[in-house]
Amino acid sequence: METYQISLLLAVVLAIAEVLTLSFILLGLSVGMLAVAMLQYLGGGLSLGRDVLVFALASLLAILLFRRIFRKRSDQQVLEQDDINRY
Repeated sequence: METYQISLLLAVVLAIAEVLTLSFILLGLSVGMLAVAMLQYLGGGLSLGRDVLVFALASLLAILLFRRIFRKRSDQQVLEQDDINRY
């Protein structure tokens, strides 16, 4: 197997694991690994330093983007001081 195929397989595994966890963290990691797979395919092989850097940057950007898109709307509301005995 070529290195880009292994990276692509890891991206698919991370995406499938995301379906089971629903935290959107693994989805960001999957996007990062997909970026590494594309870079390996287009750039010609494995370069550990480059691949780690691209994975880290792409994953970080994807996670921040997904947190902004998929955040709960209730997180934006200010909590009110309620009496716990009221309910």
